[in-house]
Amino acid sequence: MFRKKKPQDAGTPTPAGQEITQVMAQQAYCRICNKHQNFSRCWVRARKVRACTCCKAVFEAPEELYKSNLPRCPRCEEYLEQPGFQYGLCDGCGTKYELMQGTQPSLLPNLKQREAMNKFGKATIPK
Repeated sequence: MFRKKKPQDAGTPTPAGQEITQVMAQQAYCRICNKHQNFSRCWVRARKVRACTCCKAVFEAPEELYKSNLPRCPRCEEYLEQPGFQYGLCDGCGTKYELMQGTQPSLLPNLKQREAMNKFGKATIPK
């Protein structure tokens, strides 16, 4: 009858020890695809990130990183997710966005996109 929730769906710790809660999918404008796309994988971060999602570096004092407006990993410069904010991955290109109600989606570029931004001045998907 009713499907049991998987551990990650219930907001329990993920392998890296970070808690996320899956939320309903939505549609938003993707700047990389240059059109409205479905975002079927959406979540809300419950706590501050204690290990980088990109390079897996463990943070000694994550509170220090979160003092800035846009916290970043000191090793790889990956943008860290804020607790209580909603995030989603574009179904078209896989780019991560911050999806706050009533605002434009905010692009959180991955490593390849950050390298393209440094080289070309804008985030692109390498082909």
